[in-house]
Amino acid sequence: MIWARAEGCRVTLADGRELLDLTGGFGVAALGHRNPRILEAWREQEVVHALGDLADAEVTVLLREALPRPAKLGVTGEDAVEIALRTALLATGRSGIVAFEGAYHGTGLLALAATGFERFREPFAAWLPGPVHRRPYGEDPGPLPEDAACVIVEPVQGRSGSRVPPDGFLEVLRRRCDEAGALLVVDSIYAGLGRVGEMWPGEEVADVLCVGKALGGGLPISAALFYRDGLEDVWQLGPEDVYTHTHVGNPLACAAARIVLEEVPKLLDRVRTVGERFEHAGWWGRGLLRARDGDWEDALACGVLVVPAGDGSLIQATPPLTITDAELEEAFEKLG
Repeated sequence: MIWARAEGCRVTLADGRELLDLTGGFGVAALGHRNPRILEAWREQEVVHALGDLADAEVTVLLREALPRPAKLGVTGEDAVEIALRTALLATGRSGIVAFEGAYHGTGLLALAATGFERFREPFAAWLPGPVHRRPYGEDPGPLPEDAACVIVEPVQGRSGSRVPPDGFLEVLRRRCDEAGALLVVDSIYAGLGRVGEMWPGEEVADVLCVGKALGGGLPISAALFYRDGLEDVWQLGPEDVYTHTHVGNPLACAAARIVLEEVPKLLDRVRTVGERFEHAGWWGRGLLRARDGDWEDALACGVLVVPAGDGSLIQATPPLTITDAELEEAFEKLG
């Protein structure tokens, strides 16, 4: 499948077929594909690449100021997870990670170790870091192991099928981390930035909050936000940044991110309303992070683009937050 054009909630394939997009490019296009404000922000940039951690572009500085907490920027969502987990090691001196069954945190080796999908981990098991202590999602993990540097959790599990934990689950994890002197890392890369009807889900309990996907409006950028005061200081390890990328703080991505931070808060009520309509149509989850039983290829044949989730027997919908009522009705009618 080759995309030739994407605009709003519509994708046109190379063969000319038009699809209604309920994926938002894995949730990236929160403001719709080719959002006009984002396109204009890109056109206005007089610097399109700076010097990573050595020299920020002006727009990168402005993005940092717009974020709710001090942050270390990354390129991919996995980078934000990597930053958060390494922060826990630096802050506690311990290497254990408490993670959950069904979790998806990325495919870099450290994030992969915390990921709960055995089919992704198995080919690289010999190289995976650890120790990782895996617990059932949504349940009290009990007292944390003595080596636990952190607990990492999604406020709503994305790739495993839009799994919503019981009320109070994150607060239980906060208490367990406090008891053990461990950090609580909230991976809101999929759920964050409006996707579940909140801007920063998990911020009330997190020590580090990871965001990505929608942040760049179509370009790769992520951030680990430090909600515990002083955590950014653990990265003062010498004259060079020991975890960085050539493209960190990319000006075009930062320009788009500033638009996302301005526009998404205006859509939160709409996300919750449309999420209720998904609920009534048989999709579980929260906000516009939804799943149900189904086959993504059958949906494709009906002209609707979704992605497989869980063990492959589920389909997932993460449409642009700007999806219209007419587009929603069209999707429900085609999917049946």
